[in-house]
This record gives sequence, structure tokens and C-alpha cells, in this order.
Amino acid sequence: MKKWIIIILVVALIIFLWQVISIYQSTISPLKSEKEYAGEIVKNKTEIQTIQAVDVYNGTNVYHIVSGTNADNEQLIAWLNEEDEVVLMKKADEGIKKEEVLQFLNTNRTPKKIISITLAMEKNIPLWEVKFTDTDDRYHFYYIKFDDGEFFQRISF
Repeated sequence: MKKWIIIILVVALIIFLWQVISIYQSTISPLKSEKEYAGEIVKNKTEIQTIQAVDVYNGTNVYHIVSGTNADNEQLIAWLNEEDEVVLMKKADEGIKKEEVLQFLNTNRTPKKIISITLAMEKNIPLWEVKFTDTDDRYHFYYIKFDDGEFFQRISF
């Protein structure tokens, strides 16, 4: 009797895990295909040949930010809007680097935990979006201009 209970529990656990994994994969797959689609559009419309990363920014408008290299191995970044138009393309060295954003954040703010540092765009201005929590456990969105590192906006709650 005890053996049957253990077998039933193991089978139930396997079925439960299978369903959790299935739900997770079906939830993530549209995002993956959306990023792949954005990468292909940027490859076709720009000189970017090798895609290194595709990030999605959900602000006032949705943008896909595609980072990659061209034939000369230069780092390029393209901002793609919801209508699949490349609204801006820049060389990565035309703006401040992620490390500089991190350094700025550590000297001018008191981050307890940095959640992410990604590229963004608001009002047709390329930005760095920094998400972090401070020592009082408040959540912050801090926006710094990509071109010159100037402060753009802060949202805290």
C-alpha cells in the first residue's frame, strides 16, 4: 500500500513539473520569436550583420534595441519602433558605455541592488535605463542620455 502511494505521488509530481515547464515555454516563446523577428528586420534594413543582443523597452512606446556588428566589426546599435522602422542607428562608441552609467550611478545614487542597465528611448532620445533599489528598498528607474551621459528622468516608488 505504501509503495502505491509513493508511485502515485511521483507520477503526480512528474505531471505537475511537465505542465509547469510547458506553460513557461509557451509563455516565453512569443517573446523569443519577437526578438528574433526584430533582429532579422535590423539585419535587412541596416548594415548590422551579426546580432549580439536584442532588448525590448516598454515605455511610452515599445522599442526593440538591437546590438550587433557590421562587416568592419564595428559595434552598432539600432532602435526599432513598433512599426518595424529603424528610427535610429548609432555606433556604440558614439555614446557612453554601460560601465560609465554604472560608475555614475554608484557615485551619484545609493543603489542597494542594481536590477538592470539597458538601452531605451523616450521622445526620440536614446537613453540608458537603470533599474535599481536603494537602501530604503524603494524601486527606481533612472534614465541617462546615451549621447552625453546627462540626466534625463527619474521615477521612484
